[in-house]
Amino acid sequence: MNSAVNSRPGSNLTARQNRLVRESFESLREYSDSVVLLFYGRLFELAPQTRGMFKIGMPEQARKLMATLTTLVDSLDRFEELRQDLADLGRRHADYKVEPAHYQLLVTALMWAFGQALDLEFDRETREAWEHLLGAVSAIMIEGAAAVEAQPVEKA
Repeated sequence: MNSAVNSRPGSNLTARQNRLVRESFESLREYSDSVVLLFYGRLFELAPQTRGMFKIGMPEQARKLMATLTTLVDSLDRFEELRQDLADLGRRHADYKVEPAHYQLLVTALMWAFGQALDLEFDRETREAWEHLLGAVSAIMIEGAAAVEAQPVEKA
């Protein structure tokens, strides 16, 4: 086995997990405004220090979050094609002072918001599928941010 290839995070969702994510996301779209408000409220409750990281208004931030989630779900069968975009997103988030620990807070807040919106539809198996997907996304974004930190600083 080539460990370099296997050490790269990827979604590796099963067909059933793909289906669960897609089906639950269809339901989430119906409640997207509420989900986003729940998410940010929970994130700021868990980590008040993150509020200052958001330089744009919440309506625009909410649109960006839903657009990103939509892209993820629409690309589940082509996840590897997103790798570079996600790494770039991680690099941009590093500029906003997002740290690796913030990604787990985000996933925690998002899972809570999904659970509030979907109630019984957000069962253990669906939650695990989303956590697996978002864990892969977080890992790639963290790698992208780390690449920025690893670059040597140019001397003037």
